Amino acid sequence: MLELIALVCGAALIIWQPIEARKVAGGWVRKRHRGTPEAFRANHRRQLTLFVWLGIAIGVVNLGIGGLMEEDRTRQIVRFVTAAIWVGVAVSAVFARRILDAAPR
Repeated sequence: MLELIALVCGAALIIWQPIEARKVAGGWVRKRHRGTPEAFRANHRRQLTLFVWLGIAIGVVNLGIGGLMEEDRTRQIVRFVTAAIWVGVAVSAVFARRILDAAPR
């Protein structure tokens, strides 16, 4: 069940990160944010950096577990798919950071 939640959340992040990065690059700021738009952009960039490292870490761990510890072929495939999705989250976050960096300030 946890693998299913990780798969769904990872797939949602792959799609959502570039969409929100385009909004932030266009000047969008959350209503609850009390700082400047530049501070919000910097915080969003830090959040994307966190997702880069988180995606790499979860992807590598799932790849290692799937390759070394899983004996059941079905669970091994699920681990590899989960690893691929979380590496995709990291790639999506890098792409979203590039969108933020390319936007005029």
